[in-house]
Amino acid sequence: MANIIKGSVIVLDIKTTGINGEGIGYYNKLAVFVKGAIQKERIYAKIEEVHDKYLVASIDSFIEKSNRRVEPFCKYYESCGACNMQHIKMNEQLKIKRQVLINSLKRYTPKLDLSKTTIELTEPSPEIAYRNKSQMPFRDTNFGLALGLYQENTNKFIYIDECPIQTPLVNKINKKVLSVLLKYKQTTTKNGGILKYLCVRALEESKEAQVTFIVSEYKDILKTISEEIYNSIDEVKSVAYSIQDKGSVSIFGNITEIIVGRNYIHDNCLGLKISLSPKSFYQLNKKSSENAFRRVLEDEISSDDIVFDGYSGIGVLGLLFATKAKHVYSVDINSDSIKNARIIARENDISNITFYSDRIENRFPRLIEEGIHPDIVILDPPRSGLDPKVIDALNKINAKKIYYISCNSSTLAKNLNDLIDKYEVKNIRPYDFFTETAHVETVVQLFWRTGQLIENKK
Repeated sequence: MANIIKGSVIVLDIKTTGINGEGIGYYNKLAVFVKGAIQKERIYAKIEEVHDKYLVASIDSFIEKSNRRVEPFCKYYESCGACNMQHIKMNEQLKIKRQVLINSLKRYTPKLDLSKTTIELTEPSPEIAYRNKSQMPFRDTNFGLALGLYQENTNKFIYIDECPIQTPLVNKINKKVLSVLLKYKQTTTKNGGILKYLCVRALEESKEAQVTFIVSEYKDILKTISEEIYNSIDEVKSVAYSIQDKGSVSIFGNITEIIVGRNYIHDNCLGLKISLSPKSFYQLNKKSSENAFRRVLEDEISSDDIVFDGYSGIGVLGLLFATKAKHVYSVDINSDSIKNARIIARENDISNITFYSDRIENRFPRLIEEGIHPDIVILDPPRSGLDPKVIDALNKINAKKIYYISCNSSTLAKNLNDLIDKYEVKNIRPYDFFTETAHVETVVQLFWRTGQLIENKK
């Protein structure tokens, strides 16, 4: 460590890829993380950070470039940081995501025999411009109000007039909304105004969109602005505001109100009519999520099956299961999501589903105590993975099948290691829900191990 100082330049061979898309090499037995480097490249690396167990470096120059390197198609790629793999060919991105998943399983799931486990190829995203929702901060600049993003790990604002991974409709609406705000000389809270963020959800299939202003307070000028936006953009079916709670890390606050238009916009997911409020969670990459849902629903689902749906959001997958199963019990801690889910169920005439606004670790054991035992469990947890109490409940309820949908391969691997004594991993498939980024979505199918299944009570 004595000869490694910040600012020094070393020769580095990039051996693998990290979970954030960075290249990883080794110097004096220390891992060196290099943003923008690709496996099998040789570079001059400039040391940016020195830690006891690892180093962080940047690319000073190339000795040998990878033939998998391409020119990023976004003009903001180097400064923005929201995407981190545009410099890599798409086929290689898909391989990297699968390998990151495998590396997590090797590290955190020692009980799993990978030689006997099917890990499929990463399914690509049908579209590059996949994001049907944007959530961008406002900033006052020398040229007036602007929309953009903050550079990764900094407070530096990057003005973005168009994002190529957002759908064309989202970009169109962002530009129009900004032009209306400029017309009325609106500013952010730092300059006496009320604006904080602009949230736009725009659905390409239904051609319906909703605009939400995240503000510090409501002022009457918002009504004038909202009416102009509503009347000038055909796709915009509602305009709302949400007052961000002071000190909260959440963008949306407790107070969210429609200013003009409908309470909900509509979409269709595999034949299910969807209604979405401004605060509803909905997959950003609709086509990829439909591919994953379709794959799960192709599996054998009996009209006698009881289904537990955990971390259900607005209940889309649970409602799709309800069209085939006997009954679904759907649980999510977010009361707004559950309210939305009940509306979707009613609009689709689906009555064999019960919704609970509760923690999974509380509700699953209570359902068991009430004599309700699942044949199938659906899990789609946040990046933090499953609560230990949920894992404990899963190991006791002897469900025939579990479908675990994960957005974090590390927590997925840890959770699988805690379930593998009772459940056999049948299939693992990664999906490119977040193309051009290092994030990987994974669907895992688990079966209760042969010889352990006991008759469920219906």
